[in-house]
Amino acid sequence: MDVIIDSKKLAEAKQIASNIETSIKRTEMYCGTLVSTVASSSWKGKSRDAFLSYIEIIEGYHKDLTSAVQLQTQALNNLERYINEFSKDNRVSRIRNL
Repeated sequence: MDVIIDSKKLAEAKQIASNIETSIKRTEMYCGTLVSTVASSSWKGKSRDAFLSYIEIIEGYHKDLTSAVQLQTQALNNLERYINEFSKDNRVSRIRNL
């Protein structure tokens, strides 16, 4: 059984991954801006502290997600570059033999 990679589906996956990466990076930036704004504001009290804690958690989540999405995009770009050599890769042979 051969591994078949549909170039149209790969191009679609790359575009979607790029869109996701852009969106996650933008949201991470907004979180950072929001954290800075709230931290430097005159807002006081438990509701401010709770909100700031929540946004800082979301910001950390987005940083982790940004790294993961970048790896996904890189993997798709590498796959396109090495598509002709992919079936010759020894990892593919090992998976076939499972």
